[in-house]
Amino acid sequence: MTDKAEETTPCIVHVIPYDGIGGVETAAATVSAGPHAGFTFRKAYVASKHPAPPRAYVWEPGIGPENNPIAFARTIRHLLRLRPDVLVLSLWRACIVGLVVKVLRPRTRLVLFLHNIHNSNWIDAALTRMTARRAAAIWADSASTASLRLGEAFKGRARPISFLTTRIERVAEPAPAPTFITWGRLHPRKRIELAIEFFACIHARHPQARFDIIGPDRGEQAMLEGRVAALNLQDAVRFLGPADLGAITDHAARSAFFIQTSRAEGMGMAVIEAMQFGLVPIVTPVGEIGRYVEDGANGIWFSTPADTCTRVDALLTDPAAFRAVSDAAARTWTDRPLYRDEFLAACGELARALGSPRP
Repeated sequence: MTDKAEETTPCIVHVIPYDGIGGVETAAATVSAGPHAGFTFRKAYVASKHPAPPRAYVWEPGIGPENNPIAFARTIRHLLRLRPDVLVLSLWRACIVGLVVKVLRPRTRLVLFLHNIHNSNWIDAALTRMTARRAAAIWADSASTASLRLGEAFKGRARPISFLTTRIERVAEPAPAPTFITWGRLHPRKRIELAIEFFACIHARHPQARFDIIGPDRGEQAMLEGRVAALNLQDAVRFLGPADLGAITDHAARSAFFIQTSRAEGMGMAVIEAMQFGLVPIVTPVGEIGRYVEDGANGIWFSTPADTCTRVDALLTDPAAFRAVSDAAARTWTDRPLYRDEFLAACGELARALGSPRP
């Protein structure tokens, strides 16, 4: 039953393509749907098969995959009936929904929420530009995302939202060991094959080395397993599949280094989690990652497999140097604001700007 206050306070809906494993989904899960001070917050997943029972203030059409046109149609119909005041749109599939609703109900305000420095494809590029022109506000997971994604015309309008989703206790021992881990989607953009090439160099020097790869397959696992077999690393590399934060924590406690060799990232949530665990990050300095991972201070910038192997090997043979980098990584996020707090603050400002009660 809807509370009378909810009928008059602004309704803000975060539209997300699907409820899966990824930075957007993980961050969204930290914000509770329902009444907040001055507005009601809801979530709408364009395609989701979340198991029963239904979640309060969350729309899930129960249809997959995410490109199913029926899922888009049902979500649009739901939003037109709900008559939200604001739609926060994450990723290009959400932009499709938002733009259609805006045409059919022009009073709806749009917020474009950016999560990566690069467009996924030409459709993403076109929809992002169209939505930016019609958006009442633009949010981004980092200043780098806003600057590199939108260019000079729009970057000044973008508001960075912290993507620190939770406070995580340190679990990794501040002692060097040839134990490596990564987590995230097994997607071409992650370039995990580069991480495997690097690990092969380490393994040649440290036969006891191991590498755990955690995450859902997005079309890369067969190729990656083939590469592991070709390098004769089957006994040292494990593909562990998807895992929640609790399981990742257990694996991180038995690791010393985190590897992420992505071609492109926005904020890089997995890197943030790894640093809080006390793992030494070995990363490509793309997106915002190059701003908060300082090469040689609280992490290592990945260059080539051979050169990076030499730098990591130096830490493995120098416990004091390893501890200094590990401690610096863990301290990096001590006083940073949480995503939940900044997201709700931004929503609150939108609600106050709306002023008058809902129509």
